[in-house]
Order: sequence, then C-alpha cells, then structure tokens
Amino acid sequence: MLKRLLVALALVLAVVAGGAGAAHADDLLVKKVDTSKFPQVTVSAQLNGAPADLSKVVLRENGVLINKFDAVPLGRTNTPVGVVLVIDTSGSMNQNGKLDAAKAAARQFVNSKQPNDQIALVSFNSQPRVLVNFTSDANALLNGINGLAATGETALWDAVHTGVGLYGDHPNLEPNLVIISDGKDTVSTGNFNQAKSAAQGAHATVYAVGLTGGDFDGAALQDLTSSTQGQYAQTADPAQLTTLFSQVQRSLQNQYQVTYTSTAQGGTLDISLAFGAAQATASVNAGGVTQGPSTQPQTVDPSSGVLGFLGGSLGKWMGVLLGLVAAGLLAYGLILLFARERSTLETALQPYTEGGGGDAGGDDYYEDNADRGVFSDSAIMQRALDLTTRIAEDRGVLAKAENMMEQADLPLRAAEALFFYVAGVAVLTLLIAVLSRSIFATLATLILTLLLPPGVLQFLAGQRKRKFQAQLPDMLQLIAGSLRAGYSLLQGVEAVAQEVSEPMGGELRRVLAEARLGRTLEESLDDMAERLASRDFAWAVMAIRIQREVGGNLAELLSTVAETMIARERLRREVRALTAEGRISAIIVGLLPIGLGIVMYSMNREYMNVLLHDGFGQTLLIGAILMAGVGFWWMKKTIEIDI
Repeated sequence: MLKRLLVALALVLAVVAGGAGAAHADDLLVKKVDTSKFPQVTVSAQLNGAPADLSKVVLRENGVLINKFDAVPLGRTNTPVGVVLVIDTSGSMNQNGKLDAAKAAARQFVNSKQPNDQIALVSFNSQPRVLVNFTSDANALLNGINGLAATGETALWDAVHTGVGLYGDHPNLEPNLVIISDGKDTVSTGNFNQAKSAAQGAHATVYAVGLTGGDFDGAALQDLTSSTQGQYAQTADPAQLTTLFSQVQRSLQNQYQVTYTSTAQGGTLDISLAFGAAQATASVNAGGVTQGPSTQPQTVDPSSGVLGFLGGSLGKWMGVLLGLVAAGLLAYGLILLFARERSTLETALQPYTEGGGGDAGGDDYYEDNADRGVFSDSAIMQRALDLTTRIAEDRGVLAKAENMMEQADLPLRAAEALFFYVAGVAVLTLLIAVLSRSIFATLATLILTLLLPPGVLQFLAGQRKRKFQAQLPDMLQLIAGSLRAGYSLLQGVEAVAQEVSEPMGGELRRVLAEARLGRTLEESLDDMAERLASRDFAWAVMAIRIQREVGGNLAELLSTVAETMIARERLRREVRALTAEGRISAIIVGLLPIGLGIVMYSMNREYMNVLLHDGFGQTLLIGAILMAGVGFWWMKKTIEIDI
C-alpha cells in the first residue's frame, strides 16, 4: 500500500515538475441534436475519458425513458469528421526543439486518424497559410507536416479565423480545430473576439495545446476552448506534446451517435443522455437542428451587458422610484385633464361665455380657492414650467403645441403639456432600462413614448375637425334661418350656440365671449376657422365679411354656402368610399409583418429569439420597423385625395 502511494506521489511530482496540466471539458457533451427528419432524432455526443459501455446508455425525452434507440461510435457511421490542425511556426518554435516535437505529435495524429476523418493543415507565423485542405490522404498531410519551418511573428487569431473558414466550403463535416502554439498573438489583423465569434458561428469545437514560457497567453486559448465545448492543455515540456495530442485524438474518437424515434407531438424536446455516471442534457425545437454550446444554454448573468450597472439592489430601488414618479405624473396629468378646477380668469369670463349674469360661482368659489393651491402653482413647478416655456418659445415649439392642444380641445396649458411630455418620456425610458436592462427595449420605449403622445393628439384633433366639418352646413342653415326670422348676426350666432352640440357649440360660445369683450365678430370667426384649420368655414367667414361691407341678402348667401358645403361633403364621402380598398390594403400590409412575427414566435420561439435578443437581429428589427412605417405612411399619402 505504501509503495502504491509513493508511486502516485512520484507521478504527481513529475507532472508538476514538467509543468503539464490540462483543463478538460465536462465528462459528457452533447455536441449536436438533429431533428430535421422529425420524429427521427439524432444526438451526437462526446465522452471524455474511457470508451463508453453502450449497454449502459440511458436516454430520456421530456422526462420519459426511451427504450428503443441505437447508440454507435461516430467512427462507424457515415458522418464525416473534419479536423483542422493549426500549428504555430513562428520563430520562437525553434527553441528547445518545440517545432520538431509539434511535427512528431502531428504525424502521430495523422497516422491514427479514423476512416471517416477529413484533416486539413494550417500553419501560421506572420500570417496563416493553408498547406493542405481537407483530405483523407495521409501522405499529403505528412508531406505538409515535414515541410514546416519556424520563422516570423505569431498571427494566432488570423490562423483560427482561416481554419474555421475552411468549413465554409465543407458544411457536411463535423467541425473541429486543433491548435498548438507557444506564444500570444502579435500581428493578427483580427482580434480574439472575432476569432471566437467565427469559431462559435461555425459551431466548431476547438482543442488547444499550449507550450508555456516566454510571453505565452494561455488564458485566451482556454477561453476559446471553453466557449466552444473543447479542451485545453498546456505543458512546459515539448516532449509531452505527443501525449497531449493523443488525449485530443482520443476525445475526438470517443464520440457517439444516438438515434431514436421521438414520441413527442412537437414543440421543445428536452433530451437527457447518460453514459454510465456521466450525464448531459440538451434542448431543441422539433424540426430544427441545434449545435455546439446552444445545445446546453447557459444562464446569463442579468447584471451583465451594456446596462449591467443597473442590476442589483440599486437598480431595483431605482425601478421602484421611477415607477412611483411615472404613476404620479400619470395621475396628475389625468387630474389636469378631467378634474381640473377653473382658474380665476376662466371664472371671470363665465358671464360672457354663458350669456347671463350671476356671480359666476359666487364668493364661495373664491373663498374655497383662496387657501387651496394646485401642484402646478407651486414654486418648483412654476420654475420648471417657466424653463420649459422659454426653451419651447426659443425653438418655436410652444406655438405649435398650443395650436395642437386647442384643436384637440384638451384643458391643459401648452407649457404643462410639454413639461409632462418630456418628463414622462425620460422617466418611462429610464424605468424600462432599469427593469429590462436591454438596449433594444429601452430604444423601443424611447421611440414609442416620443411618437405616441403627438400621434394621439393628432388623432383627437382630426376626429374633432371631422365632426366640426359635418356640423358646419347645418350650423350655417340655422344661422340663415335665424336671420330670416329677424335676428341680427350676433343674435343668430348666440341662438345657434345654445342648440348645436360639441365641438361647434363650444367654439361658437368662445366667439360670443370674444365679441362681448370688444372684439369684432368677423375677427373671432376668422380665428375660429384658423384654429380648426377649416377652409370651408374660412370661405364662409370671407363671404360674411364681404357681404357686411357691400350689402346683400346674408341669409340667402349662407344658404348657398351651406348647399355648396353639402355637395363637397357628399363628394368627399364618395371619394372615401372609393379609396376604402386602398386604405384597407395599406392596413393589412402594415399589420401583416407584425401578425406573421407573432405567429412565428408562437410556433418556434428559439428561431425568433435570434431576431429579438441578438444585437444584429435587433438592429435589423429596428430598421424593418422604420422602413415599414415609412412604407405605410407613403401608401397612406398615395390614397389621400384632397377635396
């Protein structure tokens, strides 16, 4: 017993003294799951260690034990295995017989290859070179290995990119890369991240053997192998290269293919595979193929990423605070819109707008409001509103906002609306950034909050304008009837204002209020036409102005104008009916990508997740949304006919 312990201790000390060490992947790896011929499922797995006892293989699908399956070594199948030998031939490989040891290890690797192996040879110094493309001819590979000579710098990452690129012309090969190097990259045109992305994109498994010493960078190679389900080993003794290459080849040859017929009806397949005590799991959507690390999705740290600083307890408290601020802004905005008390000026104007006397609410109203302030009258809000007003006036935004608010008939001052608009956009965008920590979600929220309020405002203004246009002919007929009954024009407007509904009634009452305060009736009517952007009413006011200057029968003139407007409205509705097909086509074409995306997401979520969660996919999605919006707007403009 003591003798065995001493032998084991001696072996450990020898390994430590030689500097040899290895970082292996998990004992069992699922490298590929192919369900393209569903319900037939093919699972490719690699076992690191001793060859498997296929009688002890256990397979489960969605937790259900599968009894009927075939498990065979990959070398006995028709699946071609590709291996790219990437050998460092920089000048430092001339030291201590490194290159000779690497060539000997590579020759042994070629001589021990399986019948279904296809091997390529890439060397690299100042730049990578493809010496032998994929072949099963051992003599061609040995001649290429024997001709290796060491000189120049180290273009390691360019060599990885070149080796991975060979699989572009051989998509049928199972991709593997075997690298040997003794130094860190010095002259590559690409960087480590690009080489890593290329290997992951090709689903290549990378095996690396490092010769330590000098400026050797083992951490980068270890990162590359771990991210591709490969293995990494390093040693300071070149004589150990043959042993380490043998370990790599043993792992490549210790691969198995498990085939079975699925009993699932579709959807996601959760596969559990066990070779004795070694176990591995994988997930795949029925009908698809998953390969490389994607077979075993890793849990991503939610605090990572560009917005990762918002993670943790600080981000949660910021989210709660921003949520409360957003709720407060929303509540106060609703109060201003629906339950806002009339100001002192509005109260003073009440006798003129209602056409009667009274105390406009009496002293009780003033007593109730004398000691009661509103949030917008506080010092802080006044400063914020003053600042908003100055900035908006300097940029010409305030006048446009006032015009839109008047057209939509919203009881909110333009400065208040702009302040809550900007504050709401900022708070909601920050809130989504804290909660989602996603650039895509944050950008989408920013665009939505920027466009939605003006769009809603424009929609309300358009609805009110269309209703006003529909009431206009009847209003002119009523005024004409009042004039025939002996009323003056002002009396006729007052009588009609009490009869018609909104928005016509409210606008006429505003005209009456301005007229009682000393403004001419024509000027008030002109402002009313400009406020509602109604050309028809502007022409009617022009006719009234001309008639009052030159004389004539105003009642007959208003009746003629009303009949003309009725004919125009009839023509406008006929045109709208004729263009209905174009409008519904634009709506269908605009909503079709959204509906198709929802259907595809519900059918194959993993397929659509690339578009939603990958950075490039998110960029394409944003571009598609913008182009679809432009196209929808263009189609809408082509079917709009101005009458």
